[in-house]
Amino acid sequence: MVERDRQFEIQATIVRIMKSRKSIRHHELMVQVIDQTKNRGTLDVAEIKKNIDRLIEKEYMERAEGSRDVYNYVT
Repeated sequence: MVERDRQFEIQATIVRIMKSRKSIRHHELMVQVIDQTKNRGTLDVAEIKKNIDRLIEKEYMERAEGSRDVYNYVT
């Protein structure tokens, strides 16, 4: 239950960042997610990466063409 809520929180944070930035490098996204969720405890980097992949699968975001470390928000 708590883990599932944590997943939703991470995904919501990623979507908020992507909506405001439209395009962002992987490292910058990781730093911003950690910064915005630090009041809830430390995050596992692997969990953030898993949630990024889930959002790509759900088509909320995509990898930029020709670059594996840049993400674009899908509007």
